Amino acid sequence: MKKLRNLGFLGSIIFLITPGFAQENFFQLKEVKITAPPFSEGFERTSQEVKVIREEELKKFGLNLFSALDIRERGGFGVQEDLSFRGTTFEQNFLLFEGIRITDLQTSHHLMNLPFSLGDLSAVEILSGGASPLYGAGGFGGGINFLLKPSKKEFSLKAGYGSYDYKEWDFQGGVPLLGNKVLSFHFSQKKSPGFIWNRDFDIRNLNFYTKDSNTTLFYGFIEKDFGARFFYTPRYDGEWEETKTHLFLVKRLIPLGKALFEPAFVYRKNYDFYLLDRRRPTFYKNKHETSLYRVKFPFVLEKEKTLIGFGFEGSYENWDGSLKNGRLKKEFLRREYSLFSFVKPVISDRIYPSFQLRYDFHPQEKDFLSLGAGLSYLFSPKMKYRISFNHSYRLPSATELYYDSFGIKGNPNLSSEKAINIETGLDVFLERQTFSFTLFYRKGWNLIDWIYNETGTVAENLNLKTVGLTIDYRQVYKNLNFLLSYTYLNLFGENIDSARYHGNYLRHNFSTGIEVKLPYKSELFCFLNYQKRYGQDGVYLLDLEIKKEVFKDFRLSVWGKNLLDESYYEIRYPEAKKGVLGPPQWIGVRLEGGW
Repeated sequence: MKKLRNLGFLGSIIFLITPGFAQENFFQLKEVKITAPPFSEGFERTSQEVKVIREEELKKFGLNLFSALDIRERGGFGVQEDLSFRGTTFEQNFLLFEGIRITDLQTSHHLMNLPFSLGDLSAVEILSGGASPLYGAGGFGGGINFLLKPSKKEFSLKAGYGSYDYKEWDFQGGVPLLGNKVLSFHFSQKKSPGFIWNRDFDIRNLNFYTKDSNTTLFYGFIEKDFGARFFYTPRYDGEWEETKTHLFLVKRLIPLGKALFEPAFVYRKNYDFYLLDRRRPTFYKNKHETSLYRVKFPFVLEKEKTLIGFGFEGSYENWDGSLKNGRLKKEFLRREYSLFSFVKPVISDRIYPSFQLRYDFHPQEKDFLSLGAGLSYLFSPKMKYRISFNHSYRLPSATELYYDSFGIKGNPNLSSEKAINIETGLDVFLERQTFSFTLFYRKGWNLIDWIYNETGTVAENLNLKTVGLTIDYRQVYKNLNFLLSYTYLNLFGENIDSARYHGNYLRHNFSTGIEVKLPYKSELFCFLNYQKRYGQDGVYLLDLEIKKEVFKDFRLSVWGKNLLDESYYEIRYPEAKKGVLGPPQWIGVRLEGGW
């Protein structure tokens, strides 16, 4: 139990690989941290595809290391990002912050309005595959968990300039509090007039938090003003949006005899103001306010090598919408009360099964029972076979139910989404190499998408099947580290050609990254991504960064994104044969350091 008390969190996805590129212990994989329960366990227990991007990797490559995750960056630089795993829509995945689920009742377009940056994080954990038995609604394709760094007495400063008059500055620090606590803080801003008209942005972010091995207390605020050219409709190029998001989280790890208890509370408030045409502000505008309150009371204990977890989760979400210049007002309330449990016994030193069960009660909506099971088999201490099955579901968002605009309408008669996920794979860990291979299949009923017909675009249910595979490989050398990741997908079903989001899935996603240590205290990072979306031509996106230490603890970097200047759509509207353009070639310089 002493080991259990020294590690962070409850929530119950198990995450498995990833060593950090620049660390000597890159391939020491005897133990794997899981985001709850708060203990360390061998990777032999993990029966789904899981990855971890650690702090050093985040600074160099961001979130794009693994091809099963598709981040559709509407504008780049964090303007608006949609998460997609294995061909899902942005609504069909879950997001965790410190192991606690964050949701947005209005639309998951705003789910990545997060008041922290990658520099605040110790790791990002990625789970591919369904996870409703662990976390409730959503998670058809997978989920992502953001973990804060422990608070430290340190300071860092960053400033940069780039193409299209791009400016950025960032200041982080930590100051001592009473009782050996440290208060971390972070202020930052990124802005640009944009690479074409109405793709300008101004993003301002601040947060304050304290985190140690037992307690986390966080508050953050982020505000974004941006031109949303064709973000939601191909009919008007003058869309503009402003969002403001508050996020508060508190949790505490409490040992209770042989069990661990980690109560948590999260509050999120999101404001959204939208203009259909910024040149005519009174023509059409929407205002939305979304509130989330969630509590979680998880317990976990280990008894004779069997891990047992159970708990309660409750949430209250409210959406207030003002549509059609205030003439149409809507309010929507969703409550959820959940009981969940899991059991992970040990059959032998080779066989490790797992079972999950969750019941979600939604007053005035439909209740759901979700279940999952998995099995890991060790051929050797360095080679593991895994197989898993789970059932997931999702309730429609307020936008899908009630949105009403020019040619775009929600559907109050939508059914809840359901899906089964089956996957099998192999993981191999050698002294300086890792390899994983996964085959997966998902069958979805009543999946929700925006379907174009002769009169406009309407939210509808459809049935789809997804098959695919993922290959990940990593190699570390003395002065060079290399990674490769490839995911293939194929979707089968109705209306894919006219579906706005399922019809934009990545058929092929190939990524390769290299880190090279150069003479004179310099480093080179190179990342090449080949993307072939359904209905579009393939593109090669090349990012490059060179860093050099110019004086003690300060580095100068030159960076470039999309250096081949490929033209492509992050979202393409098949009826209009146009969409949201991805950022073009973008080059900049940055000075950063700390003390």
